[in-house]
Amino acid sequence: MKIFHEFFYYRFGRLPFSFALKFNVMNEKKSTRELNLVLIPLAIALNIGIGSLVNALKLPFYLDAVGTVLITILLGLAPGIITGVMSFVLITAFGLNPYAIYFVGTQAVIAVFTHFVASKSGFKNLWRTIFSGIGLGIVCALVSAPVIVFLFGGIEANGPGFVTAFLVKAGKTIYQSVILKGVSIEPIDKTLQCLLAVYLIRSLPASVLQRFASPSLTKNNFIK
Repeated sequence: MKIFHEFFYYRFGRLPFSFALKFNVMNEKKSTRELNLVLIPLAIALNIGIGSLVNALKLPFYLDAVGTVLITILLGLAPGIITGVMSFVLITAFGLNPYAIYFVGTQAVIAVFTHFVASKSGFKNLWRTIFSGIGLGIVCALVSAPVIVFLFGGIEANGPGFVTAFLVKAGKTIYQSVILKGVSIEPIDKTLQCLLAVYLIRSLPASVLQRFASPSLTKNNFIK
C-alpha cells in the first residue's frame, strides 16, 4: 500500500505544480503580448508627436523615427516596420504632413538597418550608437533622394527643404542638392534619434526589459 501511495504521489502529486507552472508561463506570455500591443501605439505616437512638432517649426531635422528605432530594438524587425509605416500613414491621414506617406519605404529601411546594426551590437555603447546613427543617416539620405527628386522636384515643404533650395541657388543641380542636403542633415538627425531611443530603453527598469525576447537587448548590454 505504501509503495502504491508513493507511486501515485510521484505520478500525480506533482500535477498541480505542473499546471501552475504552465499557467504562469501562459500568463507571462499574455502579459508580454499586451505590453507589445501598448508599446507599438506609444511608439507610433512618439514618431507622430516629435516629427510633427519639428516639421511645424521648420527645423532642419526630421526626428520622426525615434519610435521606430526603439521598437525595432525592443521587439524586433516586423514590429519596427509596422511602427514606422503606420506612423507615416497616420501622419498623412491626420493631415499633419500630406507627403509623409511617400516615405514609408524609408521608415521600413530604418527598421531593417536598425535591426541589422542591433544584431551586431551597434548600440552597445555611446560611440557605437553614434556610428550606427551616422550610418543610418547616410542610408536614409540615399533611399529618400529619388523620392524627393522625382516626386517633389527636389524641394520638400519642411526645414531641410530650405537647405536644398539654398544649394540650388548656389549653383548645384537638383539631384546634387538633395544628396548633399541628405548626407549633411540625415546623419546628424538619425544620430540624435538613435541616442534618444537608446536613452529611453536604458531608462526602463531591468524587470521590464527582461520581458522582451529580443536578443538585441543582451547584445547591446541593455540587460545582462
